[in-house]
Amino acid sequence: MDISNIKNKLISQNNLTSDESFLLFNAIMNGEVNEIDTSAILISLKIKGETKDEILGATKIMRSKSLKIEATENVVDTCGTGGDMSDTLNISTAASLVAASCGVTVAKHGNKSVSSKSGSADMLENIGYKFSDDSKVLEQQLKNNNFCFMFAQFHHSAMKHVINVRKTLKTRTIFNLLGPLTNPANAKNQLLGVYDKRWLNTHCEVLNELGSNKVMVVHGFDGLDEITLSQNTYICELQNKKIANYNFDPRDIGYEYISLDDIKGGDPKYNAECFMKMINGDYNQFQKIVEINAGAAIYLSGKAINIKEGALIAEKSIAEGRTKEFISRITDE
Repeated sequence: MDISNIKNKLISQNNLTSDESFLLFNAIMNGEVNEIDTSAILISLKIKGETKDEILGATKIMRSKSLKIEATENVVDTCGTGGDMSDTLNISTAASLVAASCGVTVAKHGNKSVSSKSGSADMLENIGYKFSDDSKVLEQQLKNNNFCFMFAQFHHSAMKHVINVRKTLKTRTIFNLLGPLTNPANAKNQLLGVYDKRWLNTHCEVLNELGSNKVMVVHGFDGLDEITLSQNTYICELQNKKIANYNFDPRDIGYEYISLDDIKGGDPKYNAECFMKMINGDYNQFQKIVEINAGAAIYLSGKAINIKEGALIAEKSIAEGRTKEFISRITDE
């Protein structure tokens, strides 16, 4: 299949099959497509609207080129597309740490900031977590501590061929959608936030085809790529190969709405300080939204029967100092 024909098909605003997308992104990630053509492809996809098959094909090739780690079937990831333009505190990162302190095996996948002031890697670096590009080290961390952080730039070296294009375009592209779908530990249980509700079912369907077990794809009514506390949240849940859509109201499990101003973030140092205050007993609105998101991760791991029970487990871990002890352990290594 000729790459130029696939490219022209796309530029003519025709959808690609999964196989065509696989071949096209294979060529891009091999550095076989020049930056001008890559820009045209990404913008054509964005204007047309990326389809499930196009995302599936691109995800398959990106996964195949990643540096992987071995992990157990019950491993969980909490990761979002980013790009919701909210500049909140690092909710999913904090939730992943709290969930891990509750005994959930978390292989967190993330990067430094692209569209926000502080990405997951930025916050972790500022609480003293040390990154590793050694798969064996990460596997040992996961075994010993229930947690490891897989720094995207270490695991997806093929992305070097699109870095300049993405920086030049300065807009969301299909690569924003691929990140949460390409966990190097092949996490089959995921809490995945998307910046637009139109991706809820698409991401669930892609993950279903890729063999995921339990997944919640979420988008807040307020636009957050998290389970929000300022309004309700759209949830698309995958379980036992079945997909269900529903709205989650935090008031149904005992939480009150909060203002997004209460969880407004800053630079990585500020966000890290807010997290450390939380685990040291400063109970505030940030902790509440972290509890709910950690609760969802705990539920997806099978250690809770629902989000409510998971949130209670998370709250107890923070209140009893177990999260603080856990952070001390993973940052001392």
